[in-house]
Amino acid sequence: MGGSAIRSDDMRSYYESRSYIRTAKSASQVFTCKGMHPDFDPSNMKLPREACDSAESPHSRGIIFAEDVTGSMDRYLLSLIQTEFPRLIEQTYESVSYNPHIMFMGVGDVTAGDRAPLQVTQFETDLRMLEQLQKIYLERGGGSNPYESYILPWYFAAKHTRMDCFEKRGEKGFIFTFGDEEPTPRLYSSEVDTVFGANSNLGTRMLTGRDCLEMASEKFYCYHIILHGQGYDRYVVSGWRELMGSHVCDLSDHRCLPELVTTILKMYEGLSKTEAINKIHDYHARTVVEDALKWHEETVVDAKAESNQPAPNIDVF
Repeated sequence: MGGSAIRSDDMRSYYESRSYIRTAKSASQVFTCKGMHPDFDPSNMKLPREACDSAESPHSRGIIFAEDVTGSMDRYLLSLIQTEFPRLIEQTYESVSYNPHIMFMGVGDVTAGDRAPLQVTQFETDLRMLEQLQKIYLERGGGSNPYESYILPWYFAAKHTRMDCFEKRGEKGFIFTFGDEEPTPRLYSSEVDTVFGANSNLGTRMLTGRDCLEMASEKFYCYHIILHGQGYDRYVVSGWRELMGSHVCDLSDHRCLPELVTTILKMYEGLSKTEAINKIHDYHARTVVEDALKWHEETVVDAKAESNQPAPNIDVF
């Protein structure tokens, strides 16, 4: 639909020239960084991440995929980089009428003391997004608490991104977080300082998960996709449902992640939930996606951003 900057041939050539990705037996053979890349460290960023219009991309729209990279998610990461993320990128470009600008994030656990609780690539429209994805550090951290720092991507998206789709056209971007644990209950000022540097100006203030969600929702449609990891139980689902309502997807098969995300994107292109699901040709994927979207409303309205009261002015830079 939308003039894709990435063709199937481009993706195929990329993976053929990097056969080690296809033949890898562990995620560590693909994600080889031994620490957080300085370009992905939020404390090093002096300017916001930008998704801007250009001659090649006149109708840009930011899309963020934030993946839990703690220890409990290790068993999914190789499959995601070898199969699911390439299909996700390709299908995203095929599903929408605008020009997607895609960012990846790696999510850890700042409360547990991870060295890389948040890693952030650039918004990209070409194969550089995959090159940057491979540089994300798999710390495999996390702690004994029942959550990871899933609200850090929301905070970053709210405070440290700039998108022409929102500023010029009032169109929200999208942010999808993936993980297997409960929602993060709160974010302390000391944790914000740890991630973003000592100039957060939060003082002694604490932000709840709902605070961060509301901030991000000013300019992003926020979704969380629950993957069935080691810590999965009914409290994971109930906690996310209480926080996000119908924008929680309980995905029983991670291999169907591309179909789930692109089904959601198609709903914002004007299709009903039923119509978008019926576009999935594979029966298994269609069944899994239908179940994952069981709480979602049948139709959505991709309205221009509402002129609500602005989010709290919590500057970092």
